[in-house]
Amino acid sequence: MELELEGEVVEVNPGRLRGQRIAKLRSSDGGEVVFDVIEDLLSLDKGERVKIIITDEKPSEQALKSYDFCGHGYLVESEDITGKTVFSLWGILFLFNRKLGLKLNKKYYLCIQKST
Repeated sequence: MELELEGEVVEVNPGRLRGQRIAKLRSSDGGEVVFDVIEDLLSLDKGERVKIIITDEKPSEQALKSYDFCGHGYLVESEDITGKTVFSLWGILFLFNRKLGLKLNKKYYLCIQKST
């Protein structure tokens, strides 16, 4: 299983924690993702185009080299309850404005790749 969402960073605002920023990505099909950005791990600016990839298999070493950020985590609660996808990479949160079909208690890898 692999999902991709590509879009433009339309907002980047300061978070409440030092080094944290909150980014909003919008895709051409109306999808939105609001997510934490930890400045020491990834730098994103408004107007940048990025691709978010979610997979249930660990990316190969070669694939990992092509990503700007990659981590693993879990669905926070059932998508059927919220109608959205709330995904946590050990505290780094991603909120998708729609269901992605992920399952509870299953490890997923989320990777971000900036478009060139």
